[in-house]
Amino acid sequence: MIFSIQRFILFFIFLLLAIFYVVFAYYFQKQEEQTSKVIYTTILNDIKEKAYSISKNIEKKEDILLFRAQIGNISANSPFVSNILVFDDNELLLTTDPKIKKLEKNSFIDNLETYNDKLTNLNYLSENINFYEQNKQKKLDLIYVIDKNYINSYFIKNRDEFFIYFGILPIIGFLILFFIFKKYITNPLEKLRQLAYYNTKIPKAFKIRELESIRHSMVDSFSRLENEKKELFLMARTDSLSGLANRNSLNEFLHRLIPTAKRKKEEFAFLFMDLDHFKTINDSLGHNVGDELLQNISKILKKVLRPNDFVARIGGDEFVLIIQDFKSNLELTNIIKRVQEQLAKPWIIQTHPVSTSCSIGISIFPKDAEDIISLMKNADIAMYEAKKHGRNRYHFFTAELNEAVLRIINLDKQMRQALKEKNYKLYYQPKVCIKTSKIIGAEALIRWIDPIKGFIPPNEFIPLAEENDFIIELGEWIINDALNQYINWQKIGIDISISINISAKQFLQNNFEDILIKKIKDKSINPNKIILEITEYILIDQTDKVYLSLKKLHDFGINISLDDFGTGYSSLSYLKKYPINYLKIDKSFVDDMNSKNGKIFVETIVKMGQMLDLKIVAEGVETIEQLQYLKSISCDLYQGYHFCKPLSAKDFEEFYKAKN
Repeated sequence: MIFSIQRFILFFIFLLLAIFYVVFAYYFQKQEEQTSKVIYTTILNDIKEKAYSISKNIEKKEDILLFRAQIGNISANSPFVSNILVFDDNELLLTTDPKIKKLEKNSFIDNLETYNDKLTNLNYLSENINFYEQNKQKKLDLIYVIDKNYINSYFIKNRDEFFIYFGILPIIGFLILFFIFKKYITNPLEKLRQLAYYNTKIPKAFKIRELESIRHSMVDSFSRLENEKKELFLMARTDSLSGLANRNSLNEFLHRLIPTAKRKKEEFAFLFMDLDHFKTINDSLGHNVGDELLQNISKILKKVLRPNDFVARIGGDEFVLIIQDFKSNLELTNIIKRVQEQLAKPWIIQTHPVSTSCSIGISIFPKDAEDIISLMKNADIAMYEAKKHGRNRYHFFTAELNEAVLRIINLDKQMRQALKEKNYKLYYQPKVCIKTSKIIGAEALIRWIDPIKGFIPPNEFIPLAEENDFIIELGEWIINDALNQYINWQKIGIDISISINISAKQFLQNNFEDILIKKIKDKSINPNKIILEITEYILIDQTDKVYLSLKKLHDFGINISLDDFGTGYSSLSYLKKYPINYLKIDKSFVDDMNSKNGKIFVETIVKMGQMLDLKIVAEGVETIEQLQYLKSISCDLYQGYHFCKPLSAKDFEEFYKAKN
């Protein structure tokens, strides 16, 4: 059982009081017995003394009358004796009270153990008066009648006084002690308990030093905790880097704003803002420069936006702006343009000139969405649409845009499922030697054949696979299938090289070259028969890792082909620095050979490649005229619909046997 402090003190006081009264009762009884003993022995000694004295001075029983005055004096002076009688057997010889002529017999004295019992139960004490009359012994009975009324009143008075001084006064003392405890200990402790539990009203200073020390410590602790709670509250709702509101604060703001806007039937704009090329700034100049840039941008946003607008940083370089009270879309776009203009100004961060811009997606409440998740999702969709259109732009969310995004999401799920269900196939387009018209190789091209939709063109899913990194998993499957196909063809006598397209993300994976080399070794494939087709996007950064990876593959015997040359930066430094074996002319330049400048451009590429000891491959050849011109400028290889479209592995085998 658990007691409160007040109950415990009350219980403790009652326990002390009970112990006190037990001791008190014991000593009171003992004291009463002692008093009874003194009274009893006094009466007994007095009667014995008087009986002895009379015995010495009496010669006959009539002489007893000579002692009337003396006996009367004894009776008058002894408060405990009410009457003194002298009997000769049953004959009353002398009495101090003529009204009493007979005696009430005593109780059985054998049962009387205590003096108190004797005083309260005996009616009288008697003693023999012995004397000789004519040489014959005689005896008289000297009797002291006990005054029970006086004795009882005497003890009652003693008891009353004893209880007053040792009964009532201790109770009063204990009550006073209880109220003192209650005022100076119980009540302060209860106030401390309430302070600890409810943390509301702070009690005044206490009189007891130890309790005051506890109160002061608790007040100090609660004050510190309250300050820390406020700090934690702000920290939980404030972005530590920028000082702007964070995602938690944004959610709380919208939870208040949305019901109010619904009730007042008002609109507000949810803007999702993302910095353009911020990762490049972080990677090239360092995170400290990126962090300072974010801090400066945050200050600009707070300065540019109106007081009733809201801005939050919800991640890396992502911000959310809530614009309220705009009268028209024109006013809203003016605010957005002002933000973009301010952010597009050149910055100097730690002596580094930095240029940045932002893309903004806009969703309108309640037209585009009525809840937080949908507002953010739709604004995010619109923001990515702004980036697709060239960055440093803003884009409003539309239903058509949402449908397009949903199609992309579904396509993402379907193309991942297609890999599990083995709906991808490799088709092979022959590579033909222009001089001999012989098939000397084949380029492996992926095709998606859906059981329901049928053939899905690569340009519909390859860009998405590049964007969501599925190209890494898909590229792994392409390599394995192409290598296995090479082995199968080699067994039936088709000994040609196979070209495999490698995406930039796939190539830049850790240990890509080591894994590929191990696969070729494990399958006992001649590495000279494998050509990796890469785009110049892999070479843009010109890092040591790219160079070392290409060199390792080249030294192992794998051929490297630079695809789509001329469509990107087309830097000659690529051809000089990196170990490249083949140079592919993009189809767009082959199609432009009918013009004078187009012919000159293609011819320049061919001559440059020959001077660098590279083999030149023209792709997308569709006419005899294109082939004849390529032959006239000594181009090495070609591929295209003029010779053959991409074929399944089985069809390729038959076509190869027919042509070669």
